[in-house]
Amino acid sequence: MAGKIGIIESRVSSNAQVGDGVFLLKVEGDYFAVPGQFYMLRAWELDPLLSRPLSVFDIAEEGISLLYAVRGRGTERLSRLAPGNVVTLTGPLGNGWERRVGRVALVGGGIGIAPLYYAAKVFGNTNVYLGFADTPYLVDEFDRVGRVHVTSETGVRGTPGLVTDIFDPSGYDVCYACGPRPMLALLDRFCRSDEVPLFVSLEERMACGVGACLGCAVKTIHGYARVCRDGPVFRSSEVVWDG
Repeated sequence: MAGKIGIIESRVSSNAQVGDGVFLLKVEGDYFAVPGQFYMLRAWELDPLLSRPLSVFDIAEEGISLLYAVRGRGTERLSRLAPGNVVTLTGPLGNGWERRVGRVALVGGGIGIAPLYYAAKVFGNTNVYLGFADTPYLVDEFDRVGRVHVTSETGVRGTPGLVTDIFDPSGYDVCYACGPRPMLALLDRFCRSDEVPLFVSLEERMACGVGACLGCAVKTIHGYARVCRDGPVFRSSEVVWDG
């Protein structure tokens, strides 16, 4: 599924704040990815030590887009990038989502919406469910690639509440999701009940991004798996949610 991994040094074309502490970074260059894959990105030499894993938000003729939230020193430094700054991307990494025939639902919570735009764009004819804690962002962009349903816990836009309050898997042939672990665990229960296959993209802290360090291991019914190399996409029924 994965394409050949490359190391690309390129320049930032834009780095816009689209939400509270959320940025959409666009980098020039020629890229490839399967929906759900990610790139390791760094914009520094030695400090911080590790690159940062960022899901592919979109790939277009002019370059790649990566959506991220500021959560620590690395992403804070990313938020200060300006057009023309040089960054290094390694990827595409991990295993993404395979397009399946039938009615498709995409469900994202918080920054977990990051890989859904590219998936909706590539797959086509999808229903996209987006959940936000506060003010939703990039909804108009999602409207261009799918039928969008929005929730916000504050009720600022869309239906007040959680995305799991409005998602019903019945009638879908497959569901793809990314977001907080409790959200994914609940979606797993819903989809199992309706016998709808659910494929989840797990969010775990990563160090190497290529499966060498075992820092992102999660428990599955087959033993421990590396999110960066065996995932980030897993069939939800294989993940041990209470482990």
